[in-house]
Amino acid sequence: MRKTLSIVVPTYRRPGTLERALASVAAATRADHEIIVVDDCPEGSAFELARRFGARYLFKAGRQRGLSASRNLGLDVATGVFVVFLDDDDFFNPSGLDALLQHASAHEGLCFGNFSTFTHEQRVHHDLAALTADHLLVCNQIPVGAYVLRRAGLSSRFDERLRSHEDWEFLLRQLAGQSLRHLAVDVVSIDKTANTTTSMQARRRRLFWLDFLSIYARFPAAHLSAPRAAMMQSLGLQLPEDMLRFADEI
Repeated sequence: MRKTLSIVVPTYRRPGTLERALASVAAATRADHEIIVVDDCPEGSAFELARRFGARYLFKAGRQRGLSASRNLGLDVATGVFVVFLDDDDFFNPSGLDALLQHASAHEGLCFGNFSTFTHEQRVHHDLAALTADHLLVCNQIPVGAYVLRRAGLSSRFDERLRSHEDWEFLLRQLAGQSLRHLAVDVVSIDKTANTTTSMQARRRRLFWLDFLSIYARFPAAHLSAPRAAMMQSLGLQLPEDMLRFADEI
């Protein structure tokens, strides 16, 4: 039977935060939903947690490794009219997902809300009311978990070739030809406590510029060459603006 909402949760050896993520769903939505846990752990360590929360469980058994492959696998089996992604170290805020789902049901376009980030020291609220498509063409500012998509309208899957920022590239593809629809509700909390110099994300940071260049080339925006050059400089790569004036035709 088709559900209203599919919630895809990739995971890899994070039982504590995965439990928090799955527990947050009940307070976030009353919609008819399914939770799809996609486990990247070769030992299938998330099985018991998934079963406890009544989630569908997909075990990759060490094959098709990576976050993008997990999200794509979740999309392959999802039955919901709408789909949302939740990382296993983040969690939904109470009632936020329901409010966003109602907003998406009433409006066409890409519907998104606000989010919070937190560390051991502080919590920061991010209000995205002023966000435009041009902002997203320079860098991603909408994390997974802060937007819902109509599954039937998905224009692509996650690019499994990208080292990083695959969620940004995916979002830009969904945005093509659509309007942005913001809702002033705090949908998801993003856990930054593990963003240390030893984390995988931190180790990949020195190569972020490669995927930024790839995404800029895929989504030409000559009028944004200056802010894009400034972004590349912040990533440690000095490029003249002319090099970032990609044309639609060569």
